Amino acid sequence: MFQRLQADGYNRARLRGASRPAPPSGELSKACALSVLTRRPDANDSTEGDVVLLKEKKNAGHDGILVKLQTTKQTHTHRGNLAHADIIGKESRQLVHSARGNAYRIHEPTLAEYVRLTPRLVTPIYPSDANLIVSLLDIHVDTPSPSINGSPPVEILEAGTGHGALTLHLARAIHAANPPLPKLHNYASEQEAEDPVYLGESIADLQDANNESWRTCRGAIVHTLDISSKHSEHAKKIVEGFKNGIYAGSVDFHLGDPGSWIKEQQKARKTQDPFLSHVILDLPGADTYLDVVASALHIDGLLAVFNPSITQIVECVEKIRKDRMPYLLDRVVELGASTIREWDVRAVRPRAALKKAEQKAAPDASSGAESSDVIKGQEARDDELAQDLGKNEEKWAMVCRPKAGQEVVGGGFIALWRKMEPANLSESPEPSAAATEQA
Repeated sequence: MFQRLQADGYNRARLRGASRPAPPSGELSKACALSVLTRRPDANDSTEGDVVLLKEKKNAGHDGILVKLQTTKQTHTHRGNLAHADIIGKESRQLVHSARGNAYRIHEPTLAEYVRLTPRLVTPIYPSDANLIVSLLDIHVDTPSPSINGSPPVEILEAGTGHGALTLHLARAIHAANPPLPKLHNYASEQEAEDPVYLGESIADLQDANNESWRTCRGAIVHTLDISSKHSEHAKKIVEGFKNGIYAGSVDFHLGDPGSWIKEQQKARKTQDPFLSHVILDLPGADTYLDVVASALHIDGLLAVFNPSITQIVECVEKIRKDRMPYLLDRVVELGASTIREWDVRAVRPRAALKKAEQKAAPDASSGAESSDVIKGQEARDDELAQDLGKNEEKWAMVCRPKAGQEVVGGGFIALWRKMEPANLSESPEPSAAATEQA
């Protein structure tokens, strides 16, 4: 199908007198790997539909105004109106003047600037936090080639699309794994009122079919999920608006909750085998989806939970411990505007509870004098918490504290777990050294 569509385009070019090379031959995998994007010669010039950033020439601290260019439109500022027609055709760093004579410099917005300045319905994950989350996931992809074709794609689930900021950062991280989206040339002349039809199909139909064939060639996909259709549609526009949709082909938008979506995917794929490389849960009640996520996450894949409160992370830690889910806690960090600090979040056995267990096991044993250590600072507070819980004969207590010597300004919390082989439930759990250490 892919070759036929390309061949049809080349045949129409010949019929119209255009000089085009022969369509590429080979199997679908080769066509996917060799497909190329056609760029206009004046790619650095601003054209209609481009998004540019206008900054005041005399104000170095000006954040800028994000503008999507339309020939007939104007952008209103307190320093005068800016006609889009005056911007179209100019390159980055050139100047454009408002109706009042004030100068603005044209910039191509960075991803960080684009995320911060686009209209929003919900609070976005800011670029510094999004970059850190992507870095913690340690994503590595390879460029498409016939040699790696046939291997399953890298699939990442983001539950909680929101503004689409993290979606864009994830899509950028996996972009190299996908072949360029092929585009059919528009051979219609100005006199033709409708798309030319070839063998009963219009150019638009052929482009749609071409895109569907290309989607089967992708080496990496971001599945982003939201329960709100309004938020999902807005985020889709945000993703498609950045650099003319350069990363849009790497993202699939879905509606619903993670549990229902995973079950639908397993049914459609006709297998219960894991298919997700990484999962990001950025939504309330993340602990209720841990079990179903485990069924779809590859062994050694990472689960990231992003929440504004540390207590929500604690709920996930407790849920995993009580239900013995196949997750190994990797780290918990607090995100901030400028720096991060790592948190110590774990279940421990209080000393009081351990003492009672030992006394029940050996009631006749003499109680020797214990050496008392001086406990200072944070350790003293943790010991008091453990003793209070031990009085209630609790077997486990939660330690939840920032690690010493690190500072943070604002932000939320991100916890990462690595998927393990499921535990053998017939075996009795043995407390680890970290879990039984005395706080």
